[in-house]
Amino acid sequence: MIHDLQAHYRDLLRQHGDSPQAVQYSSRETQERRFEKLIGIGELPGCSVLDFGCGTGQLQEYLSRQEIQVDYHGIDIVDEFLTLCRKKIPHGSFGTLDQFRGRQFDYVMVAGVFNNLIEDNRGFYQETLKTLFAMTRKGLSFNMMSAYVDYQDEGLFYEYPEQVFSFVKREVTPYVTLLNDYQVKPGVPPFDFTVYAYRGGQ
Repeated sequence: MIHDLQAHYRDLLRQHGDSPQAVQYSSRETQERRFEKLIGIGELPGCSVLDFGCGTGQLQEYLSRQEIQVDYHGIDIVDEFLTLCRKKIPHGSFGTLDQFRGRQFDYVMVAGVFNNLIEDNRGFYQETLKTLFAMTRKGLSFNMMSAYVDYQDEGLFYEYPEQVFSFVKREVTPYVTLLNDYQVKPGVPPFDFTVYAYRGGQ
């Protein structure tokens, strides 16, 4: 269990610099496979996007490589991440959740935020999803680690996809899509899932 997430990510940034490993991805390939699914929520060009748990803005860099132009903004708990984002993406806005309260964006995206084992993972992701959905005009996409795996890392949190789907359907929005059929690593059965929560029917 991680008791100090800020210190954890500061350590990763010091060790790995501005890289996927600094935000706990094993490689750029696995990071981008997850990003690919997150951005599939809708037609993003010209939209405003809030990246919750933005790290060093690597989702924006991925979007740029795909030639998808968005109005990008980010929230994080690590000051060093936010400082890097402000330098790299001067046209965006970056800060803590409290600093963004009351603002709305077309899409909100959450990559990897719910994966670390903390004191109350279920309560954390449920309350966070309700808060973030209130900040979106069109939809919210997020990913999590699936409990349907043969091995579980003792420092990570795994959840049953159907439990997340049920919570979102009952407590957040009736317009919800669950993706649990993609491989993050070639040849490895799905151990990651993505959810789209929409304001209205698609």
